[in-house]
Amino acid sequence: MLDSDRQPVRAGMNGDMTGRSYPAERISELIGTIYDCVLDPARWQSVVESIRTELDFCYAVLGVYPLPGGEVTLGVATGIDSVKLGELPAYGQDLVDLWGGDTKVKQYPLEEPIAQSQAVPDAALVASRYFLEWAQPQGVVDAVAIGLERNARMVSTLSFGRHETAGIVGSAELDALRLLAPHFRRAIAIGQLLELQSIAAANVSSVLDGLSVGVVLVDELMTLVHANPVAEAMLARKDPIKVSNGRLVVSDASPAISSAIEDAVAQAAGNEAALGRRGGTGFPTRGLSGEPRIIHVLPLKRRESRPGLFRRAIAALFVAPVDRPISLPFDAFAALYGLTPAEVRIVELIVAGRTQREIAKALGLASATVKTHLLHVFEKTDVRRQVDLVRLVASLASPL
Repeated sequence: MLDSDRQPVRAGMNGDMTGRSYPAERISELIGTIYDCVLDPARWQSVVESIRTELDFCYAVLGVYPLPGGEVTLGVATGIDSVKLGELPAYGQDLVDLWGGDTKVKQYPLEEPIAQSQAVPDAALVASRYFLEWAQPQGVVDAVAIGLERNARMVSTLSFGRHETAGIVGSAELDALRLLAPHFRRAIAIGQLLELQSIAAANVSSVLDGLSVGVVLVDELMTLVHANPVAEAMLARKDPIKVSNGRLVVSDASPAISSAIEDAVAQAAGNEAALGRRGGTGFPTRGLSGEPRIIHVLPLKRRESRPGLFRRAIAALFVAPVDRPISLPFDAFAALYGLTPAEVRIVELIVAGRTQREIAKALGLASATVKTHLLHVFEKTDVRRQVDLVRLVASLASPL
């Protein structure tokens, strides 16, 4: 336990020193369980618990909060007793201030795990009520916060705490969370569209038929397996989807978006872990009248646990209205090159003329993290200089 006049234990403990590693196969298994929660939301508790223990965190909290207000639509907490969980809201403003204030918090890139030990100075931490009254007595020395979604309808977040016996969060845990976060975001987004408790084999068709969004099930070759009535109407109008040569295609999408959707379905058939690197929660397109739409891809690997129709399909595509403006050319750029939201945000700031140091300060990231993201962008886009990256984005500036 820490004395109030001492620096946090985290200052002398480095999570990287433990030599932790998280095999790709295990991460892929965890990703599969995240998608299982879409069809059976009752699994969220056990899935979050598995990830918490796998990455050696002492607690985890997943929350989906509707806007402008209302009851929490999804709330999962593990590794924390109900009393301590109930105390957390009292430190809400203190936590926001600790992480840099409301403006700074809103600038953190979605899906990017932000480590408290990297974003919050020690002096600010030990002076905070949250640390002195809540974290310190429990031996919590570090935390990770991940913004999953911020839009007009909801905010969703995922956070983890680290006990002093495990040391501060290291790069291995952050890398693992970067792989997992996109799938949490996609699964929650699709789950919000479905608004169901679970899908049983006996009523899967009736559940799909009752949805207000278009749903199509396809195999690995994009062959249509099933379409609900909303999707059938879309197919009849060829807006925004149609069947061509026996395969499902997006009617008026750019080649980049069409290719990204096909790649996502192919990846769903073989490697669910790769899916999260393609364009965030979904793929932007437009209807024939110009209205923005989003296409979410839910991987459905053939498993005995899958009900009915889902057992024959590789992926489900959900075609829904989008509640935010489509940001071009960056959405197309992300889909074409498989950029994460954090990488896209960095590209946006580079195009705006910001330096890497300015970007790190604006986003609350370590300079090394910004550099790593930029190197990933260079690798994915096959450019070597920032000026070439700016030119590449400009070349995609024409509308979809």
